[in-house]
Amino acid sequence: MSTVTGENFHTFLTNPWWSMGQRMGDFVRINETATRARAGFLNALSATTIFLLIAYPQLDPVIYVGPFVIFDMTVAAIFGLTPLSPVGLLGTTLTMPIKPTWKPIKPKRFAWSLGAALGVTCLTMRLLEMDNSWIIGVVAICFGLTWAEAVLGFCVGCWMYGLLVKCEVCKMD
Repeated sequence: MSTVTGENFHTFLTNPWWSMGQRMGDFVRINETATRARAGFLNALSATTIFLLIAYPQLDPVIYVGPFVIFDMTVAAIFGLTPLSPVGLLGTTLTMPIKPTWKPIKPKRFAWSLGAALGVTCLTMRLLEMDNSWIIGVVAICFGLTWAEAVLGFCVGCWMYGLLVKCEVCKMD
């Protein structure tokens, strides 16, 4: 993983607070270390949701988890990890003492938009009273995607973005 030369620090809030990430030269970058921590928290949330859907389906966790994930992914895609994304705040707080790894923001925005779409899919399936096995399948996809990001550092949405969009900024990392 590469870092942007000379940028060995990050701050809790961006400047201005509503900016997507940190401006580095001509490009806006985001701390990959914090995004991986965020993915780890979302991975734990998806694992817990799968467990509850299997062991205690009467709790109906999708009604609560779905809107939370949709909100978190949407505000992260619009405003970045801080200050509006609850899980982004956790990931950023956890990684503050660690040297940041800077990555382009555009692929992450795309990936987080896809994450919000998966949240909408799960919630819609629940509201349409579809069988839990279908919902577990979608949440399992979320689990796999967040695991790949958190553990392997491989963002499937970012990879897809690279295939779909010829992005010079994305090749600079």
